[in-house]
Order: sequence, then C-alpha cells, then structure tokens
Amino acid sequence: MQFPFRKKQAVVNERKGLSREYVEFLLEEKQQREARDWYEKLCKFSESLKLRPPKSIEEKFKLDIVFSGLNVTPTGVISASIISFIFLTILFTSAFFSISLLIPSLASDNSTLAFLMAIPAIALWYIYTYPGFRANVMRVQAGDESIKIILYMAIYLKLNPSFEGAVNFACTHSKGPITEDIKKAMWDLQIGKYKTVEQALGTYTNKWVWWNEDFVRSISLLYGVLIEPNEQGREAILKKALSFILNTTHQKMKKYVEDVSSPIMMLHTMGLMLPAIGLIMFPMVSIFLHQSVSVPQLILGYVVLLPAFNLFFINRILQKRPGAFMVPDISKHPELPPEKYFVVRLGKTKIYMPILILSIFVGVLTMTYGLMHFADLWTEIVNPPIDIVDRLGCMSGTAPLECVLLNEAKMSPANLAATFSVTIGFGLALILYFYLSSFQRIKIRNDIKNIESEFQIGLFSLGNFLSEGYPIEVGMLKSLEEYQKLGMQSRPMYGFFLRMYEKMKNFGLTFKKALFDREEGLLKFYPSVLIDEIMRILADASEKSAILLGSISKTIASYLEDIYSIEAKIRELLEEVRSSIKLQATFIIPMVTGMVGALGIFILNMLKILAEKLATIEKTLGMQLLSETGSGATTFINYLVGDFTKVVPMTILQATVGIYTVEVVALFAMLLSGIENGFDKTARDWEISQTLIRALLVYVMVNIFALMVFNTLTTTIAI
Repeated sequence: MQFPFRKKQAVVNERKGLSREYVEFLLEEKQQREARDWYEKLCKFSESLKLRPPKSIEEKFKLDIVFSGLNVTPTGVISASIISFIFLTILFTSAFFSISLLIPSLASDNSTLAFLMAIPAIALWYIYTYPGFRANVMRVQAGDESIKIILYMAIYLKLNPSFEGAVNFACTHSKGPITEDIKKAMWDLQIGKYKTVEQALGTYTNKWVWWNEDFVRSISLLYGVLIEPNEQGREAILKKALSFILNTTHQKMKKYVEDVSSPIMMLHTMGLMLPAIGLIMFPMVSIFLHQSVSVPQLILGYVVLLPAFNLFFINRILQKRPGAFMVPDISKHPELPPEKYFVVRLGKTKIYMPILILSIFVGVLTMTYGLMHFADLWTEIVNPPIDIVDRLGCMSGTAPLECVLLNEAKMSPANLAATFSVTIGFGLALILYFYLSSFQRIKIRNDIKNIESEFQIGLFSLGNFLSEGYPIEVGMLKSLEEYQKLGMQSRPMYGFFLRMYEKMKNFGLTFKKALFDREEGLLKFYPSVLIDEIMRILADASEKSAILLGSISKTIASYLEDIYSIEAKIRELLEEVRSSIKLQATFIIPMVTGMVGALGIFILNMLKILAEKLATIEKTLGMQLLSETGSGATTFINYLVGDFTKVVPMTILQATVGIYTVEVVALFAMLLSGIENGFDKTARDWEISQTLIRALLVYVMVNIFALMVFNTLTTTIAI
C-alpha cells in the first residue's frame, strides 16, 4: 500500500504519526463543503476576526479538526470562543444590572455576578474543546463501522475476486466517517487521480490508523486474497481478516471495562452521593451561614454547574470506549419518522408532530401550579401581608416572614402539589422529549436487530439443505419444518422464511422476485441494510445453482456467527458494569435524593421544636438579652438555633432536589446507553426515557413515604 507524503514528514506528530503536509491536505478537503450545523456556521462567521492561536495550539486544533469531520479552522474555533465569551459576558452583565434596578439588594451581591460570569466561561470552554470531543465520538463510530465494512468486503471477495468491487460494495452499504473517506478515495480513483485502489485508500490510511488501527490491518490482510491461488487459502484469509478485527475489538472492550470501573465509582461518589448528602445541610446553611453563603447560588450550582460537571465526566468516560457492535441501520425503513418529529395516524392521514414544542408545552403546563405557588411565595417573602400570621395559624409573636418560611416546611397538600408539580413537570418534559424521539424508531431498530442476530442461524440451516442438492423451495420448506420441530415458530427468521416460501409457492415467484419485486417483494417489510445486501448476493447465486447458493449461505452464516459470538462475549463483559449503573439510575439515586429532601424538612422542624423549647425555658427562667439598640429582644434562640427568617423555603429545596434527581438520572442513563451501545442516538433516547419513568416513580414514592415517617416523628417529638 502506498502512503502519500511519506517523504515529506518534516514535522511529525508523535501521538498520531501524521505529517504537517498530510494534515493540511485533509483540512483542505474539509473546507470544500458548506457549513452544516450551528457550530460550523458560528466558526465560519467568527473567522473574519482572524484571531490565530499560538503555533502549538494550532497544530493540535488541526489534528482534532481532521479527525472530527468538522468543516472549521483553528482560527474560526478560537474566534468563535472569544466572540461567544464577550457576547455572553455583556448579555449577563447587562441583565444583572437591569435586574438590580428592580431588586436593589442584588447590586451588592458580587457572588451572584461571579456565578453568572461562569456561564460565558463554560461556553468558551465548550466551543474551544468541541473539536476534540467530536474527534473522539467519530473514533467510536468508526470502530463500530469498521466491523461492518470488513464483513461486507469479506462477503463480496468470497464470490468475486475484485478488491475494487469489494470496496465499492462495502462503502455503498455502510454509513460513517470511514465510508465518507472511502467514497472520496474511490471518486479520485475514477477520475484518474490515482492508478490503483491501493493508492487511493492509502491516502487516508494514516488517518484511519488513529480511528481504528485494527481496521487498517484487516484491510491489509484482505489484499492477500488477490494473490492467493488456492480456494482454501482465500477462505482462510477472509476469515482471518474478520476474526482479527473482532478479537482485537473484544480485547479492547475487555480492557475498557477494567479501566472504567474506577471512574464510574468516582462519578457515583463525587458527582452524586456527596452532593446529595450536602443537600441535607441546606436548611442549616441558610439559617447559620446566610451571611457567608448564598443559598440561591447553591441551588443554581446543583441545577446547572454540578450536572454540567457530571456531563463532562461522562463524556470523558464514553470517549474512551472502543467500537464494538454493528449498529443497525434503520435509514431505509419506509415508516421511519423524520428527525425531531413523530407520526400520528388518523386513518390514512399522517400528521407530523414537533417533539420539542410538545414536550415543553406539557412540561410547563404540569409545572403551572408549582410556578404559581412560588410566585405567590416570592410576593409574601418580599412583602409579607399583615394578617399572614393569623391566616397561616402561626404562634402569636412570630415574625411574618418566619411564619411564611416555616409554613413551607409543613407536609400540606398545597406544598406537596407545588414541589411535585415542578419535579414531575420537569421530568415529564424530558421523558416526553426522549420518548417521542425514540419510541417509533426503537421498535424498528429492535426488530432489525433481532432478525439480524438470528439471520446466521437461518442461513446455515437453509445452506445445509441446499448443499445436499435440494431446490430452493424444498430447502426453505425443510428449514421451516426444522423450526417447527424445535418449537421455534415465534422466532423472526421463521416468519421470514414462511412469508418467503408462501410467495414462491402461491405466486410462482422466483427467489429473487420474492425478495425484491416492487409490489410483492418481501424485503420492503424487513428494511435491514445487512439483510438486503446479503440476500442480493444469494439471489445472484441462486440463478447459477442450488449447491453454490448453499455453500455461500453457510459461508456468510459463518461470518455472521463470528460477529455475534464476539458481540455476546462483549455484552457478557459489560453486564456487571451495566447492572451497577442501571441499579444506581433506577433505584439508588431516586431513593437517596427522595430521603434527602424529606430529611431537610425534618431537620428544619427539629430546629423549630428546639427553638420553641428554648423559648419556653427562657421565659420560665426570665433570661433575656436586649439587643444593642435596646429596641427588641435577642434571645438565646438566636445564638443556639439561628434566624428562621433566613431559612431557604423547604418547597424550593424539595423542587431543587427533584430537578437535580431528574438531571442526574438522565445523565446516568446516558452513561448506561453509551457504554453498551456507543453513540447510538435512538438507543440513548429510549434508555433515558425508560430510566426516567422508573426513577421518577421511585423518587415520588420514597419522598412521600419519608415525609410521612418524619412528619409522624416530628409530631411525636413536639408532644
């Protein structure tokens, strides 16, 4: 294989072994197409500033951009980062001082301003590091894609000793970053830029080595088919190329599972357990440390900053995952809904419903009661009504503000409805978004996955009968009888063979027409790219002889069996990690946070009871200390218990805990899906929606149960 620029490597990057000239060549290719998404458009727009990064940073950016597939430049990335930082800084600063005019006390709160300034810094970091993140995502996707490409090439070379044909066949029926490079290479070959397919592929080989070195080694093994004169030798080479990439993938995943256990434990401890325990301290912090710590900022930290940190850490874990499985390609399914929409059927009419708008509407509608409650609470805190003490049934002499805040700690239907409406509304918005984005796609994906996983068994069974000389119809009938003997009529392949046999028998169709006929073709009901292409190969072979068709069927079945056996081993490796994360997401997280929210209210009520007991003792002993101004009494309560007028409203604490729970569960579900399925968006969305449903139910039940128990304890102690 020939490698371009091999003699020009004046500057070599040690990590990836790419020359500067080679990187420039790849960058020029990226810049020939138009900007596609918001990130590329932002970088293109910002590039006019011409803020060039330092040389060392620029070289790193070039490598990340090459491997990410983004159509941006280092200058554009740096410029976009700085523009975003400046714009958001001006925006939030202006908003802060505008609000300060309405709330004068906010003007002296420098910590709130500093918190707001963290958002532009996060935006700058995100834009700056996005190419590196995308490069790692592409590496994982390329790992999944490489297995499918080697499989397609091995199947094609089994029948046709044409390497160019095998490459074209593989890239025609695959999707991903490697496929895009192969298509470009084959186009350059067609227009005469390269003389051989080896030269054309060699242009991108250095790049593929970083994505998946084993893929390049497997390609090199496949070259041996062209010079091997013996049929058994060619078969051994094809099997070796496929088994090599599968076995190395298995070894990589084994190492990944070993390495990922400690980061997941750290994420669970530092990102969940310790922050959740910290929530218990909220009431005491707001009472005793209200002058040093801003509770609103703590709440924003839990709702915004902590989930952002967890998301960053989870992405770091997933970026290191090796490619492992062939992700089902559902793009050819006729019922596949468009992105960001789901389909509602009214008779024969299809209505495309926007997912995001519907999710936000339902979420906000559910949260309405809670939002109105908090709006009224804000009014009462800023300007407590004169009759609030009598109206809420507080003890005489209680300060109006203290009465309002203590009332929020009661287990009343109004308080429960307010907190749960916010939590459930926020959770429902996320559940709807992820569920509606995936529920129509996941069925298609799983159906295709199920039949693909059984496809090799059916092919092998059919191939055995065809190799004995039976015609295709008889071979298919005997395969059906074998399924019936084993009681496997419910399996997807039985239904596939049955429908195929009925079309051939009842309509007199040939094997090829029964599969691909525009009106009666069976494959339109099984829109799997893998099955479609394998059946096309078998249909061509069926026109020659049944024995040849049987031999090819068994060979393909053997290849597929190798793939799924390795996939089964990898799933076995992942089972312990997957079970641990699933248990945390669906039970441990909502149970802990549900208990924490209720415990905060219990602690506040205990402090209230302690204050009342101390007040009684103080009154009995006649001890009272006058304040410095002499205008009022400052009792022992102020020193021992704290100032209840500064406590965070418990309904707000409960709502914060609920929102935090929903965010953390969604992130752990994302981690769960990412470890098992990589960056498969359909599987990720479905996993998040299902995990959130179960976790939200656990959270609500645990929270209500804990509140009832603690309320009983509080009542008992108060007596």
